[in-house]
Amino acid sequence: MSAAIAAILAVAVAVLAGLLVPPLLRRRRRRLAFGQALPEPMRAAITRNVPVTRALPPDLARRLDGLVISFLAEKQFVGCNGLAITDEIRATIAAQACLLLLGRPGLYDELRSILVYPGAFWVEDEVHDDDGLVTRRRRELSGEAWDSQRIILSWEDIEQTARGPADGYNVVLHEFAHYLDAEGRGLAPLPRNHAATWTEAPRIPRPRKRPASDRARALDAWHGDLVAEYEALCDAVDRGEPTFLDPYAAEDEGELFAVVSEEFIECPAELRAAHPRLYALMREFYGIDPAAWAA
Repeated sequence: MSAAIAAILAVAVAVLAGLLVPPLLRRRRRRLAFGQALPEPMRAAITRNVPVTRALPPDLARRLDGLVISFLAEKQFVGCNGLAITDEIRATIAAQACLLLLGRPGLYDELRSILVYPGAFWVEDEVHDDDGLVTRRRRELSGEAWDSQRIILSWEDIEQTARGPADGYNVVLHEFAHYLDAEGRGLAPLPRNHAATWTEAPRIPRPRKRPASDRARALDAWHGDLVAEYEALCDAVDRGEPTFLDPYAAEDEGELFAVVSEEFIECPAELRAAHPRLYALMREFYGIDPAAWAA
């Protein structure tokens, strides 16, 4: 074997190892995490700041612990504008984000860091209208899915959510739902304004072993049902009718998905009563039934 061929084979082996070894190590690390116990201070912070976790069935409570431990091991938390990152901040955000994964595979695999500001933060971006006109704007936000590797959050908003009764407003759930939306559609990075356009439907993880033709039909049907619910909400908002959902959900289908995801976790029984079809769609997407936990 010539030196050139040996060099090529060595490079190929190195590239293959680089592709295969990290996912294998990640899966092993995550399996080990499900056998570990959360440190008691973190568990106390989650119980205090994420009240929905108190109603979890035992099997889901154990799964949440493993997800949180893995999340904290893999993601970096960065304090901005002088905010010091504490275990309470890390545990609270991780638990809320992982609630959306109790019935889904993965762990926000491309996400690398969560930037946390003390309060609301300002961002500047550009808006392109249908005529091609570009307008600069400056907005104050409490959270943003910046791209496929970063999410930005306001700790003040998270704390306010933790202190008050569940009301369907949760910035962590909202932004991580946007992340799952884009992840399901294979988008990287996410759109700059984080609002999904839903040119494709999100993937539905369960059941996982149906023929491809059946999966395609399920995706089409799921997306069609979501669009129908979105159009009905837009009609109600246009008529000035009071709506159970925040009218902001009528901005686009991506915002509907994120807003309904908040309600699905925080006020599931109320969402099921007001919008049974939307509740069923969220249950199908997330693979869990939060309304049954309290019952």
